[in-house]
Amino acid sequence: MAVGTTRGKRRLGRYVRQLMERAEQTPKEISARSRCAQQTVTRLLSGVSLPRIHLFMMILDVLGVSDAERERALELWEVADADMSAIEHATSLPDTYRRFRMDEREAVRERTLDTVIIPGLLQTPAYAAAKARAAHERISGWDAEAEAAERQDRQSALHRPDRPLELHSLIDESAMRRPVGGNIVFSEQLGHLLEMATLSHVTLQIIPFRCGTYGAMSGPLMLLSFPEDDEPDSAYVESLIGMHTVRNQAVPALSAVWDGAAKLALSPRETVRMIKRLRDEIDGHG
Repeated sequence: MAVGTTRGKRRLGRYVRQLMERAEQTPKEISARSRCAQQTVTRLLSGVSLPRIHLFMMILDVLGVSDAERERALELWEVADADMSAIEHATSLPDTYRRFRMDEREAVRERTLDTVIIPGLLQTPAYAAAKARAAHERISGWDAEAEAAERQDRQSALHRPDRPLELHSLIDESAMRRPVGGNIVFSEQLGHLLEMATLSHVTLQIIPFRCGTYGAMSGPLMLLSFPEDDEPDSAYVESLIGMHTVRNQAVPALSAVWDGAAKLALSPRETVRMIKRLRDEIDGHG
């Protein structure tokens, strides 16, 4: 199976499903006629994984596609099998995170909600290193330089000259008061947030303590939107054991959770004022 992008595989799966329904064939019938495992067909249709090109061609033959349909299917396969070499240190990244990075590269908008730390796209190198040291202190062979380079490569999406990633981050007040790396590092981090908030495509909102509880207090949430009208949003959540891709049917619910939290958050202008106040307190000016 080829790895490819999550988004590209989903689009290919939807297209093949249309061809399958027109041909009035089931995954079991397709797998039997193309001499592959039924799981291979079902994973293709659901966008989970991508069959190798020769097997994919056999599936198209079984479906009796036209030349134009074959050409379109192969175009979608090529997109789904996109080269990951553009991702810094791609081969060393966990599969789930690597797929997220591929999707994030193609997204036009990202919405995040972080309850404990500053979101990765907005972390300074020193802040990211301090967080990573705490996370990896018991792991031997951890490459701090490689992780820092990967983080910098990821953040470059915010500075693309042609189409910078639009970012809207909701950050819990607890993350804004947690001095990761110590006061000097954290003061620099708050200053960086103020700089990023001046960009027209970056929106920051703090969820203040006074809001009490809200719908997403269990961990980081990321929602990606793509340029195509027929491409649904993708959702990702993080836990102690890594990143998880959320299945399509749960994405609208998580999007609603994010929207609800955004309504409770301070306005972007109030957020900037609060960040300035917190930085002054750390620097001894408050």
